[in-house]
Amino acid sequence: MLLPLVLAAQTKFGYFSYSKVLEAVPQYKDAEEDYNLLKQRCDKEIERNEEELTRYYVAFLDGQRDFPEPILRKRQNELQQMIDNSVVFRDQLKSWLSEARDSLFKPSYGIVDLALQRVCDALSLAYAIDTDEAVYKYINPRIGIDITGYLIDAVITPSSLKSDAPDGVPLNDAATKAVATDNVKVATDTIEYNSAE
Repeated sequence: MLLPLVLAAQTKFGYFSYSKVLEAVPQYKDAEEDYNLLKQRCDKEIERNEEELTRYYVAFLDGQRDFPEPILRKRQNELQQMIDNSVVFRDQLKSWLSEARDSLFKPSYGIVDLALQRVCDALSLAYAIDTDEAVYKYINPRIGIDITGYLIDAVITPSSLKSDAPDGVPLNDAATKAVATDNVKVATDTIEYNSAE
């Protein structure tokens, strides 16, 4: 009855910091810069949109006492339409930015995941724990191996891994270059804000 417990206690596993390994991926810094530029553009567009809405609202408040009833109702409808369009515009930009982020960072994630697979295979580890995901107060060093350094070496210098992947794909070619900036037009070009005329 004790044999399964003894065997389980002898199973070797790895632990690592995913964020540290990810930052070591050469393409990751470029993806991060591209994402930050896209986010800045989206933030500016949202700010411009909100300023336009605020100007229209202030003009509405200033003139509402002088508007005849039909004009007042028309302006109220226009203002409500602008508010609705502004919400849709902001939501579309956030959705587009999220898709662009996924597209930009996916290759780096693929490189880390493949390096993890190869390092675990090379060290004959049963599994690996991402210490960024949970707080571990203690990991037994006789059973657990800190593989963060191995992974960083693998993503920086793929030839540092001697074992070949079963699929024969070199680590550098594990993920294609990010193409979000090529395939996804800049948000301001693809999402138009339809203000009330």
